[in-house]
Amino acid sequence: MNFLKGLAFLMDKNNLISIGLLFDAEEKDLERKIIEISKTIYQKFYDLFPQFNWVFNIIKRKHLPLSIPADPIDLLELSSSIKLEYDFDYILLFTEKPLKNRFNDTVNAVPSNMLEVAVISISRFQDNMDAIIGIVMHCLGHLWGLQHRENSVMKPLSFWKDEIILEWTDEEKEEIIQYLKNIADPRLEEINGKKINKFLFYIKLLLNEGFQILIEILVNKSWLLMGRLGKFTVITIISIIFLFLSAEAWEIGAHLSESWINFSIFFVITLSTLSLYLGQNLQKVAKTDKLKEQAVRSQLVIIGTILIGIISFWLSLFIISTFIIYILPQKVLLGWANLSGKLPIIHYSKIMATFGIMASALGGQLEEEDDIKAVLYYTEET
Repeated sequence: MNFLKGLAFLMDKNNLISIGLLFDAEEKDLERKIIEISKTIYQKFYDLFPQFNWVFNIIKRKHLPLSIPADPIDLLELSSSIKLEYDFDYILLFTEKPLKNRFNDTVNAVPSNMLEVAVISISRFQDNMDAIIGIVMHCLGHLWGLQHRENSVMKPLSFWKDEIILEWTDEEKEEIIQYLKNIADPRLEEINGKKINKFLFYIKLLLNEGFQILIEILVNKSWLLMGRLGKFTVITIISIIFLFLSAEAWEIGAHLSESWINFSIFFVITLSTLSLYLGQNLQKVAKTDKLKEQAVRSQLVIIGTILIGIISFWLSLFIISTFIIYILPQKVLLGWANLSGKLPIIHYSKIMATFGIMASALGGQLEEEDDIKAVLYYTEET
């Protein structure tokens, strides 16, 4: 632990923000840089946000899963576990090794708003302390809900040239203060101790933090989730095409009541959410033996992100199906459905979208576990 160890006990815990700085003890040259980073960031945050009590703790761990290049997914999950173990608000994991890229050509850091941790590689910067501090502030900005912005440290790293901006705008500072006020409040387990059961714990958390959890889900751009899963999307498209060309599907649809279809939509969306969540072992993320607000929040954000993603995907399929049915020859479709009069377009659009989600749930199981985790965990590759 660093020079600030123990100060937490002397501070007002209601205003405490604790950040762990984690690195592999075998990376000998990194410790000096981490100490310098902690001192610089502490002084900067103390000046910018004096209403909070800042605590930075340096954590050495041996034998971190650091392949070359290091896989951010493994490091994010490890950081999340250590965050819960030591009750930190955030963890920043540093390494001198390059990071494995999945979406961009190069990657220097991967913040995860969902897990409240970030992985930072200093392999390209080494002794350029301004650049390292900039990346730290950039990642923390994302963890605190900020988006990219010009004339700020939140400018995308790909646009960092000669000048490195080490400041947030006044508007961003106000957003950070409002965000951290919620983080600095006493946690639910601290208020209730061991007096509350698991069900009531979840209910109280949703009542107290439901809006903030929803914001975190939306920050993750959950509505784009399914479109970023290749196999998921391909299987859905193939299934929809098959349904449109199948006379049997139209005939069956004619005999399905509206109430049965509406129930099926609810059932299929719920089942698909649970299928992805349990099938990809996401219930093991941020897992702890004790009831902890941070762990429960992370799980709710993961489930909520998947649920919003699938609902958005269903709506997209519904709109696309409505358009396709509208432009197809109505006489042919009425013949396939054995109907007379006007074709119930909305009725069939619901059916096509719902069957598409059913098929895509299978596609989710065919996705590589790491691919789904990367889509869920990563706020960005920067």
